[in-house]
Amino acid sequence: MQHWTVAGGWGQIVLVAVVAFLLNPLHYVATALVIWDLVRNIKHERLWFGVRVTRIIQPVILRYIKACVIGLAGSVALVLLGATASWQTILFVAVLSLVLGLFRFRFLSSIVAIPIALTCSFVAHYLHVSGNSWYARIIEFLQTFQMRSWVLIAIVVCLAELFLQWWTSRDAVFPALVTSKRGRRIGALKLQLGFSMPLVIWMSPIDGVGVSFHDGVRPWLMELHHPVTLCVMPTVFGIHALFTALKPERVLIQFRRWNLLYAAILAAGFSVVYWLHTDMGYLAAPVLIVVMEVVRYVWRRVDEASEPAYSPSSQGVMVLYTIRNSLSHKLGILPGEVITHINQTAVHTEYDLHFAFEQNPAYAKFQVLDRRGEVRLIGNPVYEGERHQLGLIVVVSGEAPVLKLARPFGFLETLYLKQQ
Repeated sequence: MQHWTVAGGWGQIVLVAVVAFLLNPLHYVATALVIWDLVRNIKHERLWFGVRVTRIIQPVILRYIKACVIGLAGSVALVLLGATASWQTILFVAVLSLVLGLFRFRFLSSIVAIPIALTCSFVAHYLHVSGNSWYARIIEFLQTFQMRSWVLIAIVVCLAELFLQWWTSRDAVFPALVTSKRGRRIGALKLQLGFSMPLVIWMSPIDGVGVSFHDGVRPWLMELHHPVTLCVMPTVFGIHALFTALKPERVLIQFRRWNLLYAAILAAGFSVVYWLHTDMGYLAAPVLIVVMEVVRYVWRRVDEASEPAYSPSSQGVMVLYTIRNSLSHKLGILPGEVITHINQTAVHTEYDLHFAFEQNPAYAKFQVLDRRGEVRLIGNPVYEGERHQLGLIVVVSGEAPVLKLARPFGFLETLYLKQQ
């Protein structure tokens, strides 16, 4: 026995879903800003290091493909759960994200915009306004917001960010130079990881095209005999930050745990609403906003209170970054370590480093001080193709203008970094 009827055909349903995605401006704006943030890296890298570290086209395409894979898994979950929204609320969340992004780029993130929309809807339920004024119409619209479904969408987005951070973290860290509080030139590492992920959800029908479910198997929250169609909606999120002391890899590991906590807060709120039948569960949305801001504040303060890890060293040459697949990367030289000798020759400048390396072009022997101050020796044969691919980015004194010291933390926040 068929448990649903289709009006307009599946082809029309798919067409509506795709058109809804293509007409949504959110993913165009967010993707353009993510790419622009990476493009700005290239100018600085060539000025400071004489080499381009940031790659844009391939990493961005791979991120989008991975986001689509994770989004597909999230879409299956949302469709089975019966997450449903009207096209008006989908457009409202997209416009709200863009408007919030005008104040601070991190508010453009769906993980921020959706809880803010939920908070506005929660407050609107306690406002009683009569009449036909524009204010009354806005309150009425917010009162019809499909809050349960949007909580589920926010949970999926939080979990998607967790998995995508784990999957793409290798291409997220880039070197930078900043001026310290004391006016010195020090190194820093930028974390730039932004995503645009499509999600498929149920949507109120347009022009009579849709699906109606009858008695029997149906999505969990779906109402019987209530026609719906499919919609592909964009979600945007990510983490952008700059650290002078903390390891970005460590921050990413901790941030994934916070993503899990964010999802747990929203899931707890949904459980209260669904099983206890009280709207108080929607207070999880403003609680989540506060927790995210507290996490941001704590990470920035921890990095500020810590001693810079990439400042020039009198003992040798401070390593800021190693380019992937280069000789230094294969040797296991890490950011924050100090190279004191190469081929038994002491090095204190970038010129010393390359001069010592050329003394024995067939073999490289490095003496390195790690972050704990312990000495370790690294040696490896150097093949002909590797001689000019050392791939070391070091912190040295120079006259080129560097970035003003700031500690951005949040989606697209590195766009606020400015050159002195």
